[in-house]
Amino acid sequence: MNKAFAWFDKVSSGTNKVFIFIASVMMAGLMIIVCVDLTLRYVFNSPLIWGTEVTEILLLYITFLGAAQVFREDSHVVIDIFLVLGSARRRKILGLISCAFVGIVAGILVYYGFSASYNHYVRGVFNPTIIETPIALIIIIIPIGCVPLFLEVLLKIRKLVRQE
Repeated sequence: MNKAFAWFDKVSSGTNKVFIFIASVMMAGLMIIVCVDLTLRYVFNSPLIWGTEVTEILLLYITFLGAAQVFREDSHVVIDIFLVLGSARRRKILGLISCAFVGIVAGILVYYGFSASYNHYVRGVFNPTIIETPIALIIIIIPIGCVPLFLEVLLKIRKLVRQE
């Protein structure tokens, strides 16, 4: 069983590194698009007609590509007043409850995200904008980003349970 979790940890860590690299490249592209769009808008009074749409899509992708790594490193925003004032046992119980909620949400997003993406792909639904991006291409990142998040939840639950 330890080997399986060690393998899960290795796969999850590698996946997170790849996702963070992709999200970093997207963030650089996002900054360039926003700077060019602002310059064109306020200097030449002619903004990029596709800038806002691409920016929205990139923000969605960056969020879900980074979610698992943020959870892994405990870098997300937390209200830790109950943790600071509580005992080790209370921290462990609250950590397990928190992981359970995150796991449930990640599982739901994986299931319904793949289902909705497939449904939109089969029906050929497009975003009614300038680029006319397929909706399936936009929302597929939600379940893809939540699969490693779910793995991270399982790893964190195991770590919390094995804590003395």
